[in-house]
Amino acid sequence: MALLQSGTKPSKILVLTDFYPVGLQETFVTPTLETTSSFFDHVTIIPTNLESEVEGGMRKVPENVTILLETWKKARESWSKLSTFSKLSLSLPYIFSSFTERYKYSTPISESLGEAAYARHFSKYIQTAIDIKEYQAISAYWLNRPASIASELKRRHPHLRFISRAHRGDILPRENRKTIPFQPTIVKYVDEIHAVSQDGVDTLKSIHPKASDKIVVGRLGTTNHEQTPHRSVDGRLRIISMSRIVDVKRVDLIARSLSFVSRPLHWTHFGTGPGMEELQQLVASLPDNIDVSLPGFVESHSEIHSTLKSKPWDILVNVSTSEGVPASIQECFSYGIPAIATDVGGNSEIVDSTCGHLLPPNPSPEEIASILQEWDINNESRRTAALNRQRELYDVEKNAREYANSLHSKL
Repeated sequence: MALLQSGTKPSKILVLTDFYPVGLQETFVTPTLETTSSFFDHVTIIPTNLESEVEGGMRKVPENVTILLETWKKARESWSKLSTFSKLSLSLPYIFSSFTERYKYSTPISESLGEAAYARHFSKYIQTAIDIKEYQAISAYWLNRPASIASELKRRHPHLRFISRAHRGDILPRENRKTIPFQPTIVKYVDEIHAVSQDGVDTLKSIHPKASDKIVVGRLGTTNHEQTPHRSVDGRLRIISMSRIVDVKRVDLIARSLSFVSRPLHWTHFGTGPGMEELQQLVASLPDNIDVSLPGFVESHSEIHSTLKSKPWDILVNVSTSEGVPASIQECFSYGIPAIATDVGGNSEIVDSTCGHLLPPNPSPEEIASILQEWDINNESRRTAALNRQRELYDVEKNAREYANSLHSKL
């Protein structure tokens, strides 16, 4: 139900994502969007990625959510045809700020102007497609290009309440850089930044100390579920992982570790990506005591939850090199499934020895195998602690309400 008082005009918000609901990425958006959208009358969602390859698949969205796919497609097509001169012309309002960013953060002027051109180009298509005056707020799901576009809209339409989420890759600058290009401009116009972890908050505040009062923890979350009574009873350890098969997720490291496990083990990985072929080759060489299932991308989020609820699972494994707070861990915790995760980003805020095991940031296959080899399937305290952690910190209803209240603030 929308957070409206009698006599007020319908609440409308604009949500900017990278690709969602198109393609296979940003799976964390589904539960948060489903809940957040219930607090508003109308939600308009627009993917903003103009350059990366488009993947197949389309996720379902709530009835009060409109997707402006044609706006995105037109902006994407025209962006690829723009000359360097045209992009420079678009960025002219940000010439001074680009020099300031160069002076304070050592960002190459060409990069900050490139981001400015991107933001202005896309914002023009948005302003053509919708009457921005009817909208009260903008929610950017990433603190990079979606937030860049939102900041340009905020600059031109100051009445808008602008809040951005921040994760990990959209917070950390590249090596030997002080900030992500154009981020200082985003910070100037944003009303609040909701980082998904305290680690993200601390990092952002260290980069932008004068904006510390704008930066808060805004955790994501998942729906509360009943603790599943299912666990392995046949002596075979059953582990699950869920992610894109890309370098940062290191799914191949899980496969490599299994060659050092001697106990009977079944591993299911949900997700696909560029590394799928290599992963299949690694799996094919595993010993007979290891059984592997690679179902690939599952379009329906409810199907994932049905699997978590109905089948026995003993551990969720996450060995990424960088994370905010993985949605996969939150979802498994909601069923009382413990986790093993690398100590990167915000992982230590959700996983500890009571509800799982923290690996070093760069574990060897042997280190991972050692934990799997010794894992006690019958440890009920870990399962209960995992469930309680999700209820305490990652309840999507509670967290989405707080986020929606922030969007409504001062409207």
